[in-house]
Amino acid sequence: MLLDLFVTHYNEPWEVGRPGFDMLRNQRCVDWNNVRVTLVHDGTDPFPDETFEGYPFPVRQVKLIHKGIAGTRNWCLDNAEAEWLKMNDFDDLFTSIYSLRSIMEGLENAKDFDLMWFDVYADMNGCRYLKDQRDPVVMHGKVFRTKFLMDHRLRFREDLTWCEDSAFLAVMEMEIDHQRIGKIIGDSPLYTWIHRVGSLCNRPEILFDNLQSFFRRHCYVAEEFRKRGHMDEYNTMIARIMCDSYYTLVLAPVLQDKSEHEEMVYKYLTKHRAELLQVRAKAFEECIEATNRENEDCHCTKAEVLAWWKAMREKYESGEEE
Repeated sequence: MLLDLFVTHYNEPWEVGRPGFDMLRNQRCVDWNNVRVTLVHDGTDPFPDETFEGYPFPVRQVKLIHKGIAGTRNWCLDNAEAEWLKMNDFDDLFTSIYSLRSIMEGLENAKDFDLMWFDVYADMNGCRYLKDQRDPVVMHGKVFRTKFLMDHRLRFREDLTWCEDSAFLAVMEMEIDHQRIGKIIGDSPLYTWIHRVGSLCNRPEILFDNLQSFFRRHCYVAEEFRKRGHMDEYNTMIARIMCDSYYTLVLAPVLQDKSEHEEMVYKYLTKHRAELLQVRAKAFEECIEATNRENEDCHCTKAEVLAWWKAMREKYESGEEE
């Protein structure tokens, strides 16, 4: 079997996923003997069997005890049997009726690759734009060789409720031979990522929670780099934590009390002060650029970040009260 296609589902009605499954059912020129489709329910009940009547392939439904998205994706890793695996979100869809054919043809000619990627549309409330799937933080347009993931012990961090996919991909980027990354070419982007109003990553009221998730994500990635021997990248990730924390604690437009998070950041950066001293100037500038690029309201400079860090050290090391 060439491809395990996993679709993860949590607590959403069938109407949300129907467009994606309708498009999957209508895929043309695909040998379904080479594809296994598994709908993985994260603690929610499977849909009635008649939901998938008339499909040209069986849809295997699996109900898990609630694990969260990272735990659900780890179940997919553990239960993949095909040469390649892909994970689809429940509300996303292939863009055309020939998308899967293009993917399968690409995989059939990918014996020298461990990762294949393809172009993807992002649909923002009905407006489509091309999303860069070569970006190592984006999951949707990637197909992974199963053996590569297993050999390198790549897992999703289950205590991350957000950014678990970008953390997984950041570590993968450090492990993969970049000569073994290939692109699948289609007549148009092959997949459409639906960015819905009300989805977890699109709620302004939880911006601070999400920024704290970025902090936990970066800490995990840094530790993985250290354990795997990527020391330059490890040191640079500490600098990235500093830059992003400056945005979170000084510039982010949130109303929540930041004092607890500030103390956590201070303790973390103090513990890793030696690593910060090892960061090359160019790498630090790259961290600043990344923070500014990912936060539209951020235009910080290296001098501002370092001045903030100096002031925070003086505050805590002098024992000043909150």
